[in-house]
Amino acid sequence: MFRRLRPLLILLVAAVALSGCYLPARFDAEIELDRRGYYKLTFSGYMVDTRLYSALKDGKVQGAQEVDEVKKLKADIERDPDASDFSYIKQGYFKMHWHREGDLLRAKSVTFLRRNEHIFGIAYNKETRIVNMLGRSLGKSQKDQIVQSGLNTSGELRVITDTKVISHNADEVKDFPARGPRTKVYIYRIPNIYRATPQMQISLR
Repeated sequence: MFRRLRPLLILLVAAVALSGCYLPARFDAEIELDRRGYYKLTFSGYMVDTRLYSALKDGKVQGAQEVDEVKKLKADIERDPDASDFSYIKQGYFKMHWHREGDLLRAKSVTFLRRNEHIFGIAYNKETRIVNMLGRSLGKSQKDQIVQSGLNTSGELRVITDTKVISHNADEVKDFPARGPRTKVYIYRIPNIYRATPQMQISLR
C-alpha cells in the first residue's frame, strides 16, 4: 500500500510546494471591501500541513516526532499576529482563525495566509484603481494528485462590497441591505478542489 502511495505523496508535496505547504480542507471565508478601500479579510476553518500529512502517511514521522512537528507548526502559524485559535486535530490537520482589516489603498495587497502561503487575497492597482481578488490556482494534474493522496478542499467564500464589480465567477449574488442600499454579497461555493478558482475585479473609481 505505502509503495503505491509514496509516488503520489511525493507528487503532492511537489505540487503544493509551488504555492506553499498549507491547504484549506474545510472553511468559511469572507472578504469585505467598501468604496473607500477599507477591507476586512476573515478565514475560519480547517487546514492541512501537506508536508506533515505526507510524512505521517508515509511513516516518516511517528510518535514523539509528530509532537515535535506540531510544535513547529503551531509556532509557524502563531508568528502571524492575525492568526488565532490554533488547535491541532490529527494527521497534519489543524483548525485556525485569521482576521485582518485596514486600508487597501495603503497596503496595496493583502494575502491569506502570507505571500509564500498564498491561498486567497486582494490586490489594488493605483493606476487603474482596480482591485483584483486572487485565489490560489492549481492545474488539473496537481488537483488530481492532491485528491488521489486523500486530500480535498471545500467551503464557502463571500465577498461583500458596495462598489462596482466589473467581473466575477460567483455562484450567487444577493443584495445585502444590512450593510447599505448599494451593498451586495457575492457567494462562491467550493464543493471540492476542482471548482474554478474564485475571481473578481472591482473598480474603486
